[in-house]
Amino acid sequence: MAKVKRSDMMRKEIAEKQNPPAPEPNETTEEEPVTTQEPETTEEPETAQEPETTEEPVTTQEAPEAAEGEPGTAEEDVVAPPDPRDVTIRHLQVGLTLVSLVAVILIVAVILLMSRGTASEPAPTSSPSVPAASAPYYSLNYVSVNPNVKQGAIIVEIHDDYQCPWCERAEEIYGDALQALSQSGDIDLRIHIRTLVGDQIIHNDSSERAGIAALCANTVGHFWDYHSTVFANQPAEGVGYTDDQLRTVFAAQAGITDQDLTDFQTCYDTKATSNLLTAMEQEGTAAGINGTPTFFVNGQKASFDLQAGASTIQQAGAADLLAGLESFG
Repeated sequence: MAKVKRSDMMRKEIAEKQNPPAPEPNETTEEEPVTTQEPETTEEPETAQEPETTEEPVTTQEAPEAAEGEPGTAEEDVVAPPDPRDVTIRHLQVGLTLVSLVAVILIVAVILLMSRGTASEPAPTSSPSVPAASAPYYSLNYVSVNPNVKQGAIIVEIHDDYQCPWCERAEEIYGDALQALSQSGDIDLRIHIRTLVGDQIIHNDSSERAGIAALCANTVGHFWDYHSTVFANQPAEGVGYTDDQLRTVFAAQAGITDQDLTDFQTCYDTKATSNLLTAMEQEGTAAGINGTPTFFVNGQKASFDLQAGASTIQQAGAADLLAGLESFG
């Protein structure tokens, strides 16, 4: 009740202040206690506290929490940009995946190509084939069977080892045809004498001594005859040739006589052609030609049919061989 009376008094005082009564002439200042009580008006916290029930800041702050799932404020809608390091890592992961797939595809392709190559049939006797196109390669050290060839003659190069059984097979199949085409000038036949079998497989000096002897025969003009004779008398692999065979027997069979025989034997005894033989071997090895026989036609590696597995060897004819060489590549 005291609080209500005080409020009534305050309202009355405020009203009197707003509409003060006209002062009477004889009025004294004894009523000034009304003004002296103005400090009581400072107790308006009672009035100021009335809005406590309507303080909306609390409700306005709670509104976003009550509306779950609805769009948030502008600050909440802002999406932070992705970390550049995360983007780079994702790019690297994608790149590595693509590289791995390409590598797998290449490996599968190589395997398929290799399996297809091993399953291919030998090239026809009359049509030498080239495995893959590449820059022409011509050896510098060789024996030219017939230097007097036609202009534009097909260059045929053969890497041979006199202890190589497949070289003997190639000589048996193609020797006569190659000799005929060489003598007619249609091909430029070049022989590279190698010592691979003796040096790396059998580990004897028979390939070396036979090569020296063949090069000595070339110095007296009897290379091809001697070359063919050595192959025709090839011993079992690993047995090798004797000096008597190389120095005397084969020379006689190749038609080397008189002064030519003396010069030939002197050449063989002194190993006068060993440097040329070494140069041929080193050049072939440097070029990656690590097998015999190896054939090249106009600088391209070629594959000749050696009739593997055939019980009877069929010799190639010169005309058929020439047609195959002309269509080569």
